[in-house]
Amino acid sequence: MQRNICIRGVRALARDVSLRATLPRATSNRLDVCRLKGDPAHVTHRGFSTSGPVGDRESFPFQNAFSKFVNPYGYIKWKMNRIDCAREGYEMCAAQYDKMPELIEEFKLPNNFQTWYQITLLHIWMFNARLRVEGLDGKEMKQELFDHIWLDVELKLHQAGVKSGFSKIMTNLVSGYYGVSLAYDEGLYYGDAILAAALWRNILDANGDATQLERLLIYVRKQLKRVEEADRSAFLEGKFTFDGVKL
Repeated sequence: MQRNICIRGVRALARDVSLRATLPRATSNRLDVCRLKGDPAHVTHRGFSTSGPVGDRESFPFQNAFSKFVNPYGYIKWKMNRIDCAREGYEMCAAQYDKMPELIEEFKLPNNFQTWYQITLLHIWMFNARLRVEGLDGKEMKQELFDHIWLDVELKLHQAGVKSGFSKIMTNLVSGYYGVSLAYDEGLYYGDAILAAALWRNILDANGDATQLERLLIYVRKQLKRVEEADRSAFLEGKFTFDGVKL
C-alpha cells in the first residue's frame, strides 16, 4: 500500500514538473544522434528513425476504455506483460553501475547512492530516447519504466535507513530526473559541446579532465547508436543490453 501511495505521489509530482519543463525546439519524435567517425569532434548528425508502427499502422491494443471493458482478462494479461518487460529494461539500466566498475575507477567517482543514481539515469535516458519514437507501445513502456525507477529508489533509501525528510528527498530526486533528462536532450539535439557539459555536471560532478570527458562522451554516443540499431520487438520486451560498448 505504501508503495502504491508513493507511486501516485511521484506521478502527481512528475505531472507538475513536466508542465514546468520546456523542451528545446526539437519537440517531435526525431532526436539527433551523432554517428562517430573516429574523432568525436567530427560527426554527422542523423535522427532516430521511427521504426514503430504509427498512424493507421499503429498496432497498440486497448487504446480506449471500451476495449479494456470488453476484454478485461486480455487487458490484465497484456498489462502484466508490459510491466514485466519494463522491469527487465529497468534492471538492465540499473545494473550498469555494477557491470561497469571501470566507470567508477576511471572517473574516480564515489561509490554511493548519488553515483548509482546518476549512472542509472544516464542509461535510462538512453533507453527512453528509443522508446519515444516507438509510438504508443513505447509510451506505455516508458511509463512503466518510470514507475520501476521510483519503486527501486524508495527501496534503496529505506535500506539505507533514510526516515526523516523522505518526501522532500523524493521530490528532489524526481525534479532532478527531469532536469537531467532535459539537459541530455538538449545535448542530443544541439551537439557534443552541450552534451559534454551535461555529462560533466551530472556524471563527473563538475570534476575530471578533458580526456576523461571525451571518453565518456564517446561511450554515450556509441551506446545511443547501439540503442537506435536494436531490434524493435526485442527492445520493447526489455531484451536489450548495453554490454557491447566499453569505455
